[in-house]
Amino acid sequence: MIQRHAKADIRNRRGGMLPLIAICLPVILAFSAFAINIAWMQLTRTELRTATDAAARAGSRMLSRTQDTDVAQATAMEAAARNTVAGDSLVLANSDMIFGMSAPDEAGSWLFTEQPEDTNGLNGVHVTGRRTNGSASGAVPMLFTGIFDMGHFEPVKTAVASHMDRDVVLVLDRSGSMRRWTPGGNRWLDLKAAVAAFLNALSTTPQDELVGVVTYSTTSTLDEDMTLNYDHLMTSIDSLSVSGMTAIGRGLQDGIDGVTAPAFARANAAKTIVVMTDGQHNRGIMPEAVARTAHDIYGITVHTITFSSGANQSHMRLVARNGGGRHWHADNQAGLIAVFEEIANNLPTLLTQ
Repeated sequence: MIQRHAKADIRNRRGGMLPLIAICLPVILAFSAFAINIAWMQLTRTELRTATDAAARAGSRMLSRTQDTDVAQATAMEAAARNTVAGDSLVLANSDMIFGMSAPDEAGSWLFTEQPEDTNGLNGVHVTGRRTNGSASGAVPMLFTGIFDMGHFEPVKTAVASHMDRDVVLVLDRSGSMRRWTPGGNRWLDLKAAVAAFLNALSTTPQDELVGVVTYSTTSTLDEDMTLNYDHLMTSIDSLSVSGMTAIGRGLQDGIDGVTAPAFARANAAKTIVVMTDGQHNRGIMPEAVARTAHDIYGITVHTITFSSGANQSHMRLVARNGGGRHWHADNQAGLIAVFEEIANNLPTLLTQ
């Protein structure tokens, strides 16, 4: 008798659960759909941030090279379109981009001020990325519609990218191998032509780049502190002669001293060392260790250039990697000039907002 009652109670409890499940299941599904929509919104905001930042950076880099706002605007649009937001390319309108001036305040924060597009020396691009009703890309549809009246949402992100002034020290190889003949005369003459092209390219940019010179062979010297007087730098380089071994690490150490010298270095300028060699390091401290110190301790970007087939390209790639920079190689004077001009025309770009 007791057993029959127990079985009846179990059947009754089972039957009693069905209404509860019927009531709770839609609520569970609704909250699950809501959670998925929230995750979708967060993913889309992240994608929009990435696309907007990319557009601002690309536009600012092109502005620094050309000072042409139309070209910079087109470049920013292309960069945005290469990034998808909610499955579609981000489309920017002309009105989504503003050009102006960026400068740090006393606290080190960067302030952007809109300026007419024909203003000289523009250095900042403000980009607004929109996925809203009425924007070129439109609002973002929700994955589950009708959940808490969320049929779509309209994220907006902004970014300001600014190209910065730069303090540069050139660390140049004047070892004996630089006397070797080339169609341009010899490697030293080819290097002087490339440095002249570098300084000429810098003179056309809207920023003020201070440049200093270190030369090295068996030993190293800081030949010229950073200056805007590029003619003086060339006169100094013209007075040098080549001989000796190849102590790249010692040259890098003097490069650090030159680019961080308190009397010349600017607090808000990006710091860059460009190391050029035609051979292989064979004296003194290893340059990859100095490059890591330059980057990790002093925040300096170290680029490297190898010139001629005898240069140790793999070693100098390592130096550049440790220094947070890039490596280039050139086989002749024309190639070396092109490398130096490329470095001159690629100013550092900073996301300032």
